Amino acid sequence: MEVITLVNRALAKLGEGRINSLSDPGRAATLAASLYDSLRDAETAAHAWHFAKARGRLPAEAARPAFGWSFQYLLPADCLRLMWAGPRPGPDRSGFLTGEDRPYALEGGRILTHLPPPLTVLYLRRVTEAAEYPAAFAEALAARLAAEMAESLTGSQARREAAWAEYERAARQARRLNALSLPPQMAADDTWLAAHWDGVI
Repeated sequence: MEVITLVNRALAKLGEGRINSLSDPGRAATLAASLYDSLRDAETAAHAWHFAKARGRLPAEAARPAFGWSFQYLLPADCLRLMWAGPRPGPDRSGFLTGEDRPYALEGGRILTHLPPPLTVLYLRRVTEAAEYPAAFAEALAARLAAEMAESLTGSQARREAAWAEYERAARQARRLNALSLPPQMAADDTWLAAHWDGVI
């Protein structure tokens, strides 16, 4: 799928005519062009979509945090949301008795941590190629775009409300399908149980 196909899908939901390009002079193209990039990023960051996940190993910056943390790492340029940094996610019992359970903090586009380099990260990346979107995500994004444009293009509050309802249904379906694509996973022990079985308490 191409971006223009997705935009025309949104316009069709509103009963609007097709456009040939986001650079077309008409009102629909101008509005879609002004909204598309930010809505695409917002939808991608809102859920742990498998197609947008990326992994990396980050080098530490030469400058260290002024206080509180030992190292700082610049987030990847295409990072929309950091999902994890450091060792593999799981029960962290290192701070069970001290109460310190934050392995890192986020400040000013950087990860602050005591973890030495290279820092492993799992994050949601910006995906600009619409061909990479699963069909359900593309449908949800088209529905979101339609909902955002509805009142401006149609002048109808009722059409706007209907478009938002359609978006919510499409988003739920896309998230459900995203979850179903993973194998079943047993629930992990929580920190208290894990510490108990390890003999900490």
